Amino acid sequence: MTEEELLKKAKDFFAASRFEVKKEKITGVIVPGSVGILGEANELNRGKVLSGNLDKSAVLMAQKRRENDRSVNLYSKKFDEGIRVLLNDAQSKHDNGWANYISSTFFMLESMSKKVPGMNLYIDNDIPDSFQSNHMEALETGAAVIAGKLSDWQMSALEIAEICAQGEVKYMGREKNTVKFIPSIGGRPGHLTYFDIKAGSVQALPFGIKGHLFMVLSSGVKKKTIEAKRAQIMADVAESIDIMKRNGAQLDTLDEITLEKFDDYRSKLSITQRKRCAYFISENERVDEAKKAIMSGKSEALIDIMNESNKNMKARLEIVEEESEILLDMLGDTDGVKAARVMNLGTDGSILAIVDAEKRKAFESRLKKSFLGRTGLPLTIETFALTNEMRAFDVPESVFIK
Repeated sequence: MTEEELLKKAKDFFAASRFEVKKEKITGVIVPGSVGILGEANELNRGKVLSGNLDKSAVLMAQKRRENDRSVNLYSKKFDEGIRVLLNDAQSKHDNGWANYISSTFFMLESMSKKVPGMNLYIDNDIPDSFQSNHMEALETGAAVIAGKLSDWQMSALEIAEICAQGEVKYMGREKNTVKFIPSIGGRPGHLTYFDIKAGSVQALPFGIKGHLFMVLSSGVKKKTIEAKRAQIMADVAESIDIMKRNGAQLDTLDEITLEKFDDYRSKLSITQRKRCAYFISENERVDEAKKAIMSGKSEALIDIMNESNKNMKARLEIVEEESEILLDMLGDTDGVKAARVMNLGTDGSILAIVDAEKRKAFESRLKKSFLGRTGLPLTIETFALTNEMRAFDVPESVFIK
C-alpha cells in the first residue's frame, strides 16, 4: 500500500466525524497475512516450521482517546461495523464477534502490566479468509504493536506472539498456538520464516526460485469428519508417547526423538500409531533439511521436499478427503505446477503449490472451471511472491483535521 493510499484512508476515516476529532497524530501498522509452508506444530510436536507471508495485508490505524478513557472503539471496514470494548471489563462477549480477537490481546497485555490506552481503532483487512491465512491473527499482532506505540513499552516478535496466543487461551478458550503469529511479525520480503518452537528462535531465510510463485488453492470445505480424524490422530500420538515413555523413552513430545531412535520403539506400537508418529517425526526432519538447503542457496530443493511431505501425509495420516484428492490429481496433471502439499492437515480444503509464474496464467481459469464441474465447489486461488512484511507508520494530525 502506498503512502498516498494510507493518507487517504486516514483522512477519509478520522476526519469524517465518526469519532471525536483530536489534534493528535494517528499511528498505524500494516500486517501481512501468512501461511504455513512446511512442518506441523501442535501440543504433541513442538518442532520447527517454515512459513511465508502473503502479499495481502491488514491496515490498522489508531488515535488516542482522552486521558484516563478506558474504552476502545473499533471499526471494521470489511464488516462496516463498530464495536466498543471496555478495557476494565476483561472478557469476551458473544456479540462482539471479530472484535474479541483484538480485545483478547489488549486484555492480555494489561494483565502483563503493559498499559493499553483508550483509542479509536480503524481496521481495513484485505487478507483472504477462505483458507487459514492468519487473517485474524494479523489483527491481534497489529493491535499489540499499536498499543505499544501509543504507550511507553516495546516487545520482541516472540513476546508479541506469546501475548497474542495466551490471550486467545485465557479470554477465548482456544488452544495455544504461538506459531501462527510469528511470520506476520518476523517475516521479511524475499524470505521464508523459520521458527524453532522448542528453542523459541525465529530466523528469516533468504528464499527465491526464479520465475516461480507460491499459490494457495482452496475449496473452503470444512468437514466435521476431518476434524474428527485430526482429533483421533492426536489421540493416537498421545497414546504412542505414553507407551514409549513406559518403555524407557525420555520424551514428552515427538520433536524430542529422531526417526532412527524411533525404530527402538516401533514394535511397541500398533501399525496405525507407528504411521502417525513417523509422519510428525519425519516432518520435523524435512524442515531441517529444507532450512539447510535454503541457507546454502538451493531454494529449489523445497519443491521435492514439499512433494515428499504431501506423500507422507497421505500415506501416514490418511486424512486427505475427496475434494482435496481431486484437486491434487488435477494439479499433478497441470503443466507448470512443480509442488503441491495439503495445508492445515486438510481441515480447510486448501493446498499450497509452487508454480511457474508465466504458465499459471494459462491454467488458473481452467482449474477453477474443471474443479467446479467435478465437485460443484468454487475454487479460490491466491498467489504470493514473498514481497510483504509488517510496517509501522504515523500520520500527522494535519492530514485529517478539518
